[in-house]
Amino acid sequence: MRILLLSPPYVPFYMRNARCDFVSLSDTQWYPILLGYAGAWLEKCGHEVRFVDAPAQRLSHEETERIVTTAQPDWLVVYTGRISEDNDVTFADRLVEKLKCQAVFVGPYASINPGQTLGKSKAVDLLVSGEFEKPLQDLIEGGRPENIPNLVYRSSGEVKTNPPRAYLGTTELDDIPFVSEFFKRHVRLADYKTVSELHPFMDILTGRGCVWGRCTYCLWVNTYIKGPVYNTRSIENVLAEMEYIRKDIPEIRSVMIQDDTFTEERAATFSEAKIRAGNRLPWSCYLRANVSYETLRAMKGAQCRNVHVGFESASPEILRNIHKGITKERMTRFVEDAKKAGVRIHGDFAIGFPGETKATVEETVTWACQIRPHTAQFQLMIPFPGTPFKDELEKKGYLKDSFPNYPELSAEQMEDLAKRAYKRFYMSPSFLLDVIRHPHEMFLSRLGTYMRAMPSIFWKRYQR
Repeated sequence: MRILLLSPPYVPFYMRNARCDFVSLSDTQWYPILLGYAGAWLEKCGHEVRFVDAPAQRLSHEETERIVTTAQPDWLVVYTGRISEDNDVTFADRLVEKLKCQAVFVGPYASINPGQTLGKSKAVDLLVSGEFEKPLQDLIEGGRPENIPNLVYRSSGEVKTNPPRAYLGTTELDDIPFVSEFFKRHVRLADYKTVSELHPFMDILTGRGCVWGRCTYCLWVNTYIKGPVYNTRSIENVLAEMEYIRKDIPEIRSVMIQDDTFTEERAATFSEAKIRAGNRLPWSCYLRANVSYETLRAMKGAQCRNVHVGFESASPEILRNIHKGITKERMTRFVEDAKKAGVRIHGDFAIGFPGETKATVEETVTWACQIRPHTAQFQLMIPFPGTPFKDELEKKGYLKDSFPNYPELSAEQMEDLAKRAYKRFYMSPSFLLDVIRHPHEMFLSRLGTYMRAMPSIFWKRYQR
């Protein structure tokens, strides 16, 4: 079968490939990692795969339509977004009606409310909720919809939901070809960039799911791999991919491990094995802020250069409310240990959790400036449908235009506080000193990013 995997076009600087979708102030583009694994698997099954990531390629709707029309796919696999969903559905409908091909929606955003998403479509009757490699294979190879786990489908005007499929385990994950090899052939590696990583970089997954899996606001643990689950590839398989990237994609300067949480045990095991293998390719990962100094030092020895850490808030009450499972004091010690080990930190801070006030935002921003991760972002919280966070806001009447709006703190006030946070962090004497010490890394290489971000930080409204 001819299969076209599509991340549809939307608006400039839109990015749907991460754990939340947004119009990026920094022109960040992560790789479409889940769609990439599906493509690698379908190729292994013998199908002809075409891959189009329209936002990363800066493609317009007209340009994308011409590419898809030329490809003449038998199957169109559409990875939808949250804020782009109406656009994605309408665009998919137009393509299906024009080409008379089969189509299916996939991805964590499509998994939020599958029936609602299908209900918006006039031409697409199929949607896969959760992991989608094996359900796509079953569909494309002629399986009956009623027999395919994870499938949501429309039949005689009625939306039907099949039982879930067991999550892929180590043997099945190892059996999927390297996503890096797939991306090497299907995308322009230079299109993917983020402020915290070397450019060009590569995204991979070594496991799926989050071992903690309790945070009330997280989309993926409530729609994609639910709850406290962490299914992993074998360390041998991961090291083989790291070696493949080092040898066969030499332009790649670092690898970002996109596991929701790279656990301490796995980080230590991976680092020790990577050192033994003599692989010196730099890498980064997501960590919870409770990893020991000993493991951080081992990670540094294995060429770990950067860790992405969700600090979220400095307020003990908010941390309890969102089930973060970690204290401000422990996170502060983690930062001290990471700096001592020589591992850089990209800090994720958030504004807009239940219980948020001007005082708690000030506490968080002050703390962020005190612990000073190498880079930081101050995210306006997104209440994804299907999360306990969204449910709580709805129950208490704290939603306005789908965003948090509290009696003590409006959405507009929170946006203003986020802008102030960016100014305070990136225009501080400490940051300016870092620029003087490392002018290319801290300023010259990011000049385009700063120029794009300035309007939104100083005078434009955020596009949420």
